[in-house]
Amino acid sequence: MNVFTGLSTLLLAGALAAPAGSSFALELTAQPEAVFSAVIARAGGGGGRVGGGSRGGGSRGGSPARGQTGFSSAGGGLNRGSSRPTGGWTNKVGTDRARPSIDRPAANRSLAGTGSRDLKLDGNRGLNREGTRELTRDGSRNISRDVNRDINRDVNRTIDRNWGRNIDIVNVDLYPGWARPGWGVARPWSYGWYGGWSTPAWGWWGARAAAWGVGALATAAVINNAVDAAVSDYMSYIVVPNTDYQLLYGTVQPTSGSSITFDVTANGSTYRLTADCNAGYLNGREPSSASQAELLNAACQVAYGSV
Repeated sequence: MNVFTGLSTLLLAGALAAPAGSSFALELTAQPEAVFSAVIARAGGGGGRVGGGSRGGGSRGGSPARGQTGFSSAGGGLNRGSSRPTGGWTNKVGTDRARPSIDRPAANRSLAGTGSRDLKLDGNRGLNREGTRELTRDGSRNISRDVNRDINRDVNRTIDRNWGRNIDIVNVDLYPGWARPGWGVARPWSYGWYGGWSTPAWGWWGARAAAWGVGALATAAVINNAVDAAVSDYMSYIVVPNTDYQLLYGTVQPTSGSSITFDVTANGSTYRLTADCNAGYLNGREPSSASQAELLNAACQVAYGSV
């Protein structure tokens, strides 16, 4: 069977199966050579052998071969390509849609106007008025009244305002020639006239002693023994009886027949004071506490008391 006879038989079978009236069936009446040429032209072969054809599916200028897709211009992968769409790109979104954002939404004006304002007016104001005022009235006032008053009572009464002369104890001679064993007779001034009474002869003593609840001051024997012990132990001070004062006994010096100067340590500072042993004045004033009266008495005993 030659190629044309076989091809004519094949085409005749296809024509019988094709729908009636199709152009393809009408073409079967033509000569085999014409039919073959028409088939080749319709298939877009443009050369090559029958049944094989070129793998490209026809010439570039003709219609695409059956079985090809629209991805022939794509690259090796499924990339969308770099061609810009006809309409171009845009970064804008429609105005009828809400623009996405991570910003916190705006506060409700009515809430800020009524809620927060009422809270500030009624809440915070009431808190400041009732809370802070009550705290200041009950807390701070009580602290000032109880604590500061106690501090003033214990410190200010211990150190009067007129005790302003704070001295450097390093520059003070704490052990003069008379501050040694037998110090009572080593004092180079008149002595032995102070004391010798059951109660001081100071005019202010009675009323002040009653207010302080004090009946008597430390005796001469108690003060003398304290100085003897300090001299033996080579200590520069004695603790004044019934007080926290430290009397630097070696600093006691007469300034007249009844007045003296001396140094005392109180609350970590050292002060130089004056005393009038006859009138009972400390720094020119009456003592403001029993402790100051005891300090005055001890200094005057060291200066003028009998031993």
